[in-house]
Amino acid sequence: MANPSIELLSPARDIDIGKSAILAGADAVYIGASEFGARTAAGNSLDDISKLCAFARVYGAKVYLALNTLLRDSEIDRAVDMAWRAWEAGVDALIIQDMGLLECPLPPLELHASTQCHIASVDKAEFLAESGFERIVVARELSCSEIAKIHSRVPVRIEAFIHGALCVSYSGQCRLSYAIGGRSANRGECAQPCRMLYSFKDSMGCSIAPPAHYLSLRDMNRSEWIGALLDAGVSSFKIEGRLKDASYVKNVTLAYRRILDAEIAARGLGKESYGKVISGFEPDLSKTFNRGFTSYNICGNRGGNSAFSTPKARGEFLGVVSGVFKCGMIFKGGELSNGDGLLFEAPDSSVSGAQVSGVDNEKVRLGSPPKWFVPAKGSKIFRNKDASFGKLLTDDCRRKLDMAFNISEDANFYIFEAALLDARGIKSEIKIPKSDVEASVNRAEQERRFKNSFSKLGKTPFEAKSFAFECEKLPHLCASRMNSIRRDIVCALSEKLSGLRRDASSRENFRKAKIFDASKYPMERDEFANVLNSKAMEFYAKRGVNISGFACEANSVARMRGKKLMTTLHCILREIGLCKREGKLPAKFTEPFFLESSAARLRLDFDCRRCGMEIYLDGDSGNFDKCGR
Repeated sequence: MANPSIELLSPARDIDIGKSAILAGADAVYIGASEFGARTAAGNSLDDISKLCAFARVYGAKVYLALNTLLRDSEIDRAVDMAWRAWEAGVDALIIQDMGLLECPLPPLELHASTQCHIASVDKAEFLAESGFERIVVARELSCSEIAKIHSRVPVRIEAFIHGALCVSYSGQCRLSYAIGGRSANRGECAQPCRMLYSFKDSMGCSIAPPAHYLSLRDMNRSEWIGALLDAGVSSFKIEGRLKDASYVKNVTLAYRRILDAEIAARGLGKESYGKVISGFEPDLSKTFNRGFTSYNICGNRGGNSAFSTPKARGEFLGVVSGVFKCGMIFKGGELSNGDGLLFEAPDSSVSGAQVSGVDNEKVRLGSPPKWFVPAKGSKIFRNKDASFGKLLTDDCRRKLDMAFNISEDANFYIFEAALLDARGIKSEIKIPKSDVEASVNRAEQERRFKNSFSKLGKTPFEAKSFAFECEKLPHLCASRMNSIRRDIVCALSEKLSGLRRDASSRENFRKAKIFDASKYPMERDEFANVLNSKAMEFYAKRGVNISGFACEANSVARMRGKKLMTTLHCILREIGLCKREGKLPAKFTEPFFLESSAARLRLDFDCRRCGMEIYLDGDSGNFDKCGR
């Protein structure tokens, strides 16, 4: 496959965040509609999505619709209708998980195989490519070398996550939330039980280690690996976070825009969209929400990915509490501001938090009277809310398209033309009858006045980079008339850009050529195929796959007892220094081991060959509603 243009893909909880992401440099954004979007708390009207599409097209950016939940038979027709209405609204692709949709009449849009499709092998990637997908989102667990193998065999674009929250399970393969709370991750309702507090015990009830958030991982940060991922064949770099706020999205998008631009330039590659980003802040990945960072198996499964002490935002490390007083702490490590949020990790690994309410040199007041917060001396200090930095993020970035202005003439008209100086070459023009104006007697002065007026582009997407005057004599116009012409010609150019549509014929031809030419599925049986409707069953049957039953969401929670809930490359024993393969597990502990909470008892089976675990529901299912992303 020829090298495609490189894409930075950002999340959009809503239209405003989508616009902020594009202004910060995103080449594309992904967003959910009112249903079927794998984030029930991030739904949007198709009218808003249509407006976002028009905004994106000005910069040559794209909008992808997340239609990636599992669907019941009663929902298939609504999902197909949603896809067609999204096409009419202007979206550029559908991100899907449910294979039943491929048995339905879909609009001529690109299909992207969601990370929920569990694309962790060459065989699975080939199967999906041959089934009609033009892009695959590979599993977050894959290393650079594993991604490179897929790229060498699969002639479609590869998208990979580079930043944001991590699921401890392979995406699309987690039944934990459904099993213990009835809320399905594959249907956009995950309650995040991986962020809960668990006891860790052996089969005799002996505590192996103190209670902790044993299934909670740090957040992904692959900012130092962008070049390696490019070389491995990744062409779309995806930021996680459709539940994140605008500040997070702006900061992270701009940070990766700068990194990606440097790597693209070094390789002579192109990017997907247009425009120069101008910001009022320097991006800093440590200053917006994070649980600590990990590059997550980018060089293979080496561990060090856990965030056991807390699932909450940790932020940037500042230093250590050097002393305390009745209202707070002594801190010698740097500047703090009123309103900063701090997280403290005590010497005993316990975690607490407080807000800065006053700073007097090295004395930092925490909380407010009568309940001041006093951390333990020696505690590590992390800032998870930087009040000063947050103020800088309140304004959107600006993104400017270079434009050339030209004034020419024919026998009867003066012609004012504005043209983009990017590969699209879009132009707009306005003609003014010569009979309506007088010719200027001072050409130099009139050129100066035109340049001054036509450079006042303010909050428009444009920046005047060059001027050409191809008239024997320039028209003499008053300032208000020049300003009116500028506004009209810029508005006409904006309307042309926002009205651009993609060619649908290539999508239609691709689908017709590919969708009925699928190879045999890489597994004869697949207990995690996530089939929830008869159309998906039909899809697999055509390809010779034996699906023995419907997904767990088709059954009651009560039937989940004893079932496998997830497979993960995460190993608790390795993370706490008791690796079985290295012989560090004391003989006094008797397997199987369990995680216990108020919601459930989970049995752990350790796969030392892969440095991972399989997790089964062993006890009664419980109910819970929040675990906090």
